[in-house]
Amino acid sequence: MFVEVIGTRPLPDDVDRDDVEDLLTDALGPDGEVTGAGSGAGSGAGRWNLDVEVSGPFFAALTRMAVALVAHDLGWVLLRPESQRVGFSAADLRP
Repeated sequence: MFVEVIGTRPLPDDVDRDDVEDLLTDALGPDGEVTGAGSGAGSGAGRWNLDVEVSGPFFAALTRMAVALVAHDLGWVLLRPESQRVGFSAADLRP
């Protein structure tokens, strides 16, 4: 299942999108992979996104991504499963 990871504001100065990609790759382990990235040109300064394909247990992988993001002070990042019209903040998805 596909998950869009959406940054609605710029990342902190000491973090870039590649760092977030590595963080999510580590959190997913064998249950998924980051398959693409983009910037929100035309959508407002600082917007960015990552595409993630989850191949293992979906809710466990989504939870691990949320926990990892929150642990790195990125709880404001949105996770939007393909079945949803809107994303949910990592902080709201963390158990």
